[in-house]
Amino acid sequence: MNRRIPLIVGILLALGTGVLLLNYLSSQRAQTPQVASKTVVLAAAEIPPRALITPAMLTTAERPVTQIDSDAITDQHLAVGKYSLITIPAGSALTTSKVGTAEAFALPSRLPLGMRAVSIAVDRVKGVAGLIQPGDRVDVIAVPPRVGQETPQASAILRGVLVLAMGNDLESARATPSPDQQNLTTVTLALTPKQVDLLMAADLNTVLRLALRPPKEPIRAYPAEPLQLGVPATVGQPAAPVAAPAPAVAAAPVAQPRLAAAPVAPAPAPRKPSSVLVIDGDRAVDNSQK
Repeated sequence: MNRRIPLIVGILLALGTGVLLLNYLSSQRAQTPQVASKTVVLAAAEIPPRALITPAMLTTAERPVTQIDSDAITDQHLAVGKYSLITIPAGSALTTSKVGTAEAFALPSRLPLGMRAVSIAVDRVKGVAGLIQPGDRVDVIAVPPRVGQETPQASAILRGVLVLAMGNDLESARATPSPDQQNLTTVTLALTPKQVDLLMAADLNTVLRLALRPPKEPIRAYPAEPLQLGVPATVGQPAAPVAAPAPAVAAAPVAQPRLAAAPVAPAPAPRKPSSVLVIDGDRAVDNSQK
C-alpha cells in the first residue's frame, strides 16, 4: 500500500499539469487576433513577358492581407485581356505593376524624362558575354585606335548608364542567357542629349566596351573621363605653342651711313627732226622736216 502512494501522487500531478497546460494554450489561442484574409489572383503557370493573359492562365487563392501587395489584383476580370510586362512565375500574385496594356511595355514609356534612347553595336565580348540585363547600369569605355608606336589610352566616357534593352528584349534576362542574348548585336542605353553627342563621336572614332556595375554602387561613385582620340603626328596635330613676341625696347639712335646718291640717268638726246633723202643725179639732197 505504501508503494502505491507515490505512484498515485505522480499520476495526479501529471494530470494536473496537463489540465493547466491545456488551459494556458486555450487562453493564448483566444488572445491571438484573427488575421483577415483576401482573395488574390495568381498565375496558374509561368507567364512569359508580353503574353496576352487569358482566364486559363489564372487562378485564385486566399492570402493573409499582411502578405498581399497593395497593388495586388483581386478580380480576374481586371487581368484578363491585358499583357504581362515581365515574367510572372507560377503561383505568384498578379499586381498592376506586372500587367498592363500593350503600350505599357513600349520603349518610349520606359524612357526617363529628358533622356534619349540610343543603340550601339556590341558583340559577346564587348557586351560582358551577354550577361547584361535591361535595367542594369553600365560604364561605357572608349579605346582609341593605335597611332604609330603609342599605346592607346582607354577612357570611361560614361558612368552609370541605364540599359533599356538588349537587342530587341526589353525584359530582364533569365539566369541562363538565351541564344539571342549570347549573340546580341545592339544595346540600347538611356542618355542625356550631351551624352548622345559624346557617344556618337566615340562610336565613330573608337572601339566601345561596356563594363557592368554593381546594383548598389552609387551612380557617381567615379567621375567620367574625357574622350581622348589618338591622331597621327603629321595630320591634325596641334602646333606647338608660339611664344608671344617680346615687347619692343627703345634703342639709342644709330648713325646711318650716308648712301651715295644714285646716278642720275642721262637726259634723253633731243629728237632729231625727220628728214627725207633725195638722190638727184650724183648728189644727195637732205630735206629735213622741221
